[in-house]
Amino acid sequence: MSPTTVICHFEPLDTWFFREARPHGSVGNSELGSQFPPPVRTLLGALRTAIGDAWFARHGGDWRGLADNKALQAHIGLGDDLGPLRTSGPFLTLNGQRLYPAPANLMVQTEGSTAHYFLLGLGDVVHCDLGRVRLPAFPKQVPGVASLKGSKPASGWLTQDAMQRLLNGQVPRAGDLIPNHALFDEEPRLGIGRDNARRSVQEGLLYQTRHLRLRPGVGVELHLHGLPDASLLPSRTTLRLGGEGRQAALCTSLGATTNLPTASARIAPGARFVLYHLTPSVCAAELPAGIPTGFVRGHHESADCWEGQLAGQRLRILSVACARPLREGGWDLARHEARAVQSLLAPGSVLY
Repeated sequence: MSPTTVICHFEPLDTWFFREARPHGSVGNSELGSQFPPPVRTLLGALRTAIGDAWFARHGGDWRGLADNKALQAHIGLGDDLGPLRTSGPFLTLNGQRLYPAPANLMVQTEGSTAHYFLLGLGDVVHCDLGRVRLPAFPKQVPGVASLKGSKPASGWLTQDAMQRLLNGQVPRAGDLIPNHALFDEEPRLGIGRDNARRSVQEGLLYQTRHLRLRPGVGVELHLHGLPDASLLPSRTTLRLGGEGRQAALCTSLGATTNLPTASARIAPGARFVLYHLTPSVCAAELPAGIPTGFVRGHHESADCWEGQLAGQRLRILSVACARPLREGGWDLARHEARAVQSLLAPGSVLY
């Protein structure tokens, strides 16, 4: 069979927990929260396991022979090598409609019961620890708003229509921004360390976690590209996902495109525009947050900038608006050791 795109939709059958990178024993740490949406490595790991289980049921064998099973490796790779597999996402969905993270340049000012949204522009040149740079700045005024003092970053999720409006240079309308509490609730949990050899507890080892209970209709979507035989993923099944192996329902379907909103106008050479990060990306070492790998410092219009290529296009990054980087680690099942923690640029980050 020829490779195709498989749209994988996950919904919880219980609470979910996708542990943050901090260890339980860190100083001053009493509770571990949950990452959300879940890391792509977690979702992809669950899918690779489901594909492998289906392969063994069809052809025989088991996971202990994976290192020598070249036929299965041609479908799912081995370890960090994904073989033919590539992904898009993850995306949050509500009643089948995709949601997008509120961008870091979207601000809100509340006057009475009315929320006014506006976008940060590119400010004047300032001197700071990054050099002589332009930073995101408030506009001089926003129609209908008396004062921008006290404005704060908008948090939550945008609908498909709201994201399209944003790409057209317009701000969301009332009701377009969906807050986190409308999508999931957090549930604190208390656990105790176990001594499996003695079938008892380990004294003094209590831990706290914060699980997520998604509201009805909320799910996570991942697009899987390059799988040579899509029949290895059933249309409906259940699998274990995340911390404590909580149950999730998986529904799959074949699709052609990701159907993302697009800018309505063609960008002219030399024009200024913004790029929105919809999913996390790896932070480049020794570069400011948001600057992709391979970019180098340059100079433009009396200010420092960063120059390089993205998707084959030569770009000059003038400024970045981003939240605090995400920290992602995890456990390496093959080597039985913790993965090195890496910093990720948060979804919703913006490049000018």
